[in-house]
Amino acid sequence: MNLDYLRETLCQVLEPSQKNKAASVASALVRVRGDVVTDEDIKRIVGKYGKEAQVALTAAVCSEALDPVEGQEGVYTLRVPSQVEGADGAGEKAEGDAGTAGAVDENEPAPEVVDTSETVEEPAAADGTTAAEEPAAADGTTAAEEPAAATDPTPADASKPGDAQVPEASAQPGDAAQPAPPARAEKPGRSSAPRTQRGRLRRVGKGSPSHPTQLSEVPYVRRGGPAETEVRAKILELDQRFWMNGWLLSHPGAYTLFERQLTAINDALVNGALPGDITRRQLAYQMGGDEKFFEYGSDGHKLLRAMGMEDVIRHRPMPKPDLLYHAPRRRKHMRVLVTENLDPWLDVHDLMYEEGRTTILGERIHAVVLGGGTPILEHNRLALLLDTLGADSVEVLYWGDIDRAGIDIMVRLRDVLGEHYPFAPFTPAYQLMIDKAQERYPDPADNEQTCQVNLGMPDMSLMCDDLTEEAAAYARSVVEGCRLIPQEILTRRDL
Repeated sequence: MNLDYLRETLCQVLEPSQKNKAASVASALVRVRGDVVTDEDIKRIVGKYGKEAQVALTAAVCSEALDPVEGQEGVYTLRVPSQVEGADGAGEKAEGDAGTAGAVDENEPAPEVVDTSETVEEPAAADGTTAAEEPAAADGTTAAEEPAAATDPTPADASKPGDAQVPEASAQPGDAAQPAPPARAEKPGRSSAPRTQRGRLRRVGKGSPSHPTQLSEVPYVRRGGPAETEVRAKILELDQRFWMNGWLLSHPGAYTLFERQLTAINDALVNGALPGDITRRQLAYQMGGDEKFFEYGSDGHKLLRAMGMEDVIRHRPMPKPDLLYHAPRRRKHMRVLVTENLDPWLDVHDLMYEEGRTTILGERIHAVVLGGGTPILEHNRLALLLDTLGADSVEVLYWGDIDRAGIDIMVRLRDVLGEHYPFAPFTPAYQLMIDKAQERYPDPADNEQTCQVNLGMPDMSLMCDDLTEEAAAYARSVVEGCRLIPQEILTRRDL
C-alpha cells in the first residue's frame, strides 16, 4: 500500500520523461531499513540515474514523500497512508476532547475562518480571561494564533480550509469563559508535532475528486476543460479496446492515475503479447514489481472491469485437485519438473501439451507437477505421486521463488525425497530469473520485499552451486535482505 501510494504521488509531480523511475524509487524508499530515511539513503536510491534525473527525483522525493524529523538535520520520515490515518484519527479525537473544532465542516464558508481573528478584541469574560486567551488549541496555540495558521498562504495549509483549527468557542462570547477541559493534557502525542507537519499528514492520506489516489475517487467528467481534452487525446492513442465502451474517456482521471499501467498493457497488446502469452500476474510484475496488482478487489482488477477488458489478460484460477500434474507419456527414465506456483506450471503444461515440447530452457522434461508451496512436503505426497508414474527411475527438478520460503521448501523437499529420487534445482530457470531481475533492479535491495523476517536464512548452496558467480552473489543478497524474485518474472515466451 505504501509503495503504490508513493509511486502515484511521485508520478504526479515528475516530468513525463522521469515518471518511469517512480516505481523503482518508491520501491527503494519503503524498503529502507529502520524507521527513518536519511540524505545518504536518498543519494543511494537516486544515484544510479543520470545527473538530471537525480536532481528531479531528489526534489520530488523531498517535497512529496518525506517529512523532516524535528531537530535532526538530514533525517526524514516517510509520508505514507498508514501514518496519515493514524495521525488523523488521533488528532481528531484529541481536538474533540479539548472542545475545539476537531472536525470542521469543509463546506463552511472561508470568511468565517478569517473572521475569528477579530475575537482578539472580545471583552473580558466573567473569570477575567479574554476570548483571545481561551481556549488554547490542542497543540498549545491560542485562539489568536489559530487564524494566522489558517490563513497562511503556503500550500501546506492554504489548500484546505477544513484543515485549520477553528476555535468555535472563541467566536461565541457566552462560551468564552469555559475553562479548558483537562483532556487536553492527555494527548501529548498530538501536540508534539509541528502544526504544518500535522496539516500535511492529515491531507495526504485521503484523496479527492480533484486529486484522486484510488480508482473509487476518480470523477465522471462529461465535458471538462483543456486538461481533460489533452488526456482524452492520449487515451485515443491507445488500442481501441481501452476506450471502446466509453468509460475511460468519461473518466480521464483514471488515465492520469494509472497512466504507467495502461501504457504498459497497451505496449503488450501492440507487441502481440496479449492475450495468451502472458498472465495478469506476469504482466503486473513487469509493470511495477507488484505481481498482485490485478488480483480480485484491487484497483487494477476494477480498472480492467470498468474498461471491459477483463478477458484481454488471462486470469488463471487456482485449481483444487491434489498435486496437479501433466505427463504426456510414460517412460522408463523420467525427469519431472516441480514448480512452486501456478502460472509457471501452466506455461510449461501448455508448451508440452499444445506444442509437444520435450525440452524447457534446454533441459529435457517428461512431466510437470504443481507443488503449491509447503503442502507438497506433507505426508510424502510427491513421492507417492512419483511412484504412480511407473518409471524405473525418476529425477526431480525443482523450480520456485527466490526468497527464504522458496529456498527452504526446495531444501526440505530434497531431504524428504531422500536418495530414492535424485534431486536438483532447475538451474536454467533460476539463472534466467536472476538475469532479468538484475536488469530490472541492479541493486538487489530494490527487489520486492517479503514478510519472511521470522524465517532463518536457508542453505543457498543447493541453488547457487551451478549458477554463475555473479548470479549467486545477487541471489544471496536478495534472500539475505528478505527480498523476492518471483517465478512470474518469467513468461511463456522466456521458456
